[in-house]
Amino acid sequence: MTTDVSTHSYADLLALKARLEEQIEAKRSEEIKVLADGYVRKAIAAGFTPREALDAVQPYVPASGPRARQARTAVAIQLRDPANEGNVWSGRGRAPRWLGAYEEQGRLRAEFQVNS
Repeated sequence: MTTDVSTHSYADLLALKARLEEQIEAKRSEEIKVLADGYVRKAIAAGFTPREALDAVQPYVPASGPRARQARTAVAIQLRDPANEGNVWSGRGRAPRWLGAYEEQGRLRAEFQVNS
C-alpha cells in the first residue's frame, strides 16, 4: 500500500501525520489487548490464575523504561577525614584529594579507617 504524498502541501502532510499517529496508537492499543487476552486465556487453560501469570512476567518488566538501571545500594564508608567529617571515601575509585594531602605528609590510610 503506497500513497503518493508528493503533491500535498506542508500543512496537509502535518494533518495526515497527526491522523496517522492517532490510528497507529489506536491499532497499538487494540493489538496489545488481543495479546493480553490470549496470554490470560492460555494461563487459565494451563490452570493458573491471571494474577499468577502476571507475577510470572514481572522479572521481564524493567523498573522504568526499557533501559532502566537497577537501584544501586549505598557503599559503606571506609575512610573519614578527622579534620572534616564530611570528607569520606568508600575505597572505590580514585583516592580523594584530602587523603592524598595526608599521604604526602607521610600519614597512612589506616589512620583514617572508620570503625563500624
